[in-house]
Amino acid sequence: MRKKFRSRIKSIPFRVFIMVLTAGIIGIAGVLILKHNINKLSQNYQEIIEEHNENRICMEQFSQLLYQHRSFIAIHVASREEKYYTTYEEKEREVRKKMGSILLDLRGRMTGDNREQIYHKVYSDYYSYVQSVDVTLELSREGNTETAIFYLTGQMRDFVQSVNANLAELEQLTTREMDLAKEKMESRIDFSHMSVTVCIIMISATMLICLIYCVTITSHLSKYKETLEQEIEQKNLSITQHNEKMMALQDNIIVGMANLIESRDGDTGEHIKRTSFYVHLLACALKEKGLYTDVLTDNYIELLTKAAPMHDVGKIIVPDHILQKPGRLTAEEFETIKQHAAAGGQIVREVLGSIEETDYIDIAADMAAYHHEKWNGSGYSEGLSQEDIPLSARIMAIADVFDALVSKRCYKSAMPVEEAFAEIERSTGTHFDPQLVSVFFELKDEIIGYLNS
Repeated sequence: MRKKFRSRIKSIPFRVFIMVLTAGIIGIAGVLILKHNINKLSQNYQEIIEEHNENRICMEQFSQLLYQHRSFIAIHVASREEKYYTTYEEKEREVRKKMGSILLDLRGRMTGDNREQIYHKVYSDYYSYVQSVDVTLELSREGNTETAIFYLTGQMRDFVQSVNANLAELEQLTTREMDLAKEKMESRIDFSHMSVTVCIIMISATMLICLIYCVTITSHLSKYKETLEQEIEQKNLSITQHNEKMMALQDNIIVGMANLIESRDGDTGEHIKRTSFYVHLLACALKEKGLYTDVLTDNYIELLTKAAPMHDVGKIIVPDHILQKPGRLTAEEFETIKQHAAAGGQIVREVLGSIEETDYIDIAADMAAYHHEKWNGSGYSEGLSQEDIPLSARIMAIADVFDALVSKRCYKSAMPVEEAFAEIERSTGTHFDPQLVSVFFELKDEIIGYLNS
């Protein structure tokens, strides 16, 4: 009996050794496996983030190019002159080529049934959009402008919206995949913490080296998580900067289009700069005096200044021989000129309606459509009077007429600044809002200083 007991006592150290050794092997093996799985999962997560950001940039570029492409088609339809067709058709083909390249690149990234299905929807809508473009261009060249506009504002707009909706669905799918990968990674990290605790209990003091290794792995995971978060923040910053560049490009396209139209009547674009300055200066002064505080917010003034270059966009429908006529216009020619106001408001809403925010479109359309209305109701194109005329158009009217007076045109010489102010004063209460003119005259020294700079 004693021998049997002693034999059991002697076997305890060996059994303890075996248990500790087993615990050590299991613990170390478990930690190594966890490390391998976490590293692999982290790598996959990083790849998903990079792929998501690249896909997002591709989709944003494609969406912006699609709006830019549609704007060229809209200008082609609105120009109604043969000599502009070739230019805008070349630009249209160049943008179409870029969109095709992006679609081809995006196709290689669309792995998985869900992605492939959504991509095929995008491709199908884009192919239908291209077919509508070809029909619209053909109708435009044949002079069927109304039908072309129907295609532009109907089918083409619907296809653009459908493409963007599918792109948004594709981005949501990619975001869900990234969130799922993140959840798996966080779950593995939590599990690793629990496993480390179990290993410490199993290995005890004799497995101190295993404990240190586990703590090191945990610390490594925390540092890696922080590094990963920093990389995500950098990626988001990169995307934000990219979006800012795209917005700047969009603003440049709008100003470039305004400059192109202004250049048709001999102006080099300085009229746009000067009127924008007058509009901004007058709007800020009105706000400082506490006038129209319900309208003149900082955001409104920013949009108002940004919209000012579009006030004469409707001139695109006026033939060159009328815009550039050095002599007095006939009654029929003046009636043609007057059409540019209403046309400008319509062009702003149709061409820019899909790529700009609603507040900007409303302000720009009002300025284009009503900046020739007069305070006494004798203006055009709707004969509005007094405060029925939008505030943006009343401000633009003063800036536009004043700059026209002090500028040299093909049909007149530049008027001295003092005479121009006198002419504005004579038209107070008939052409212009008296309250706005009063504030405008308070800015006389600043305006003269700007003109002399």
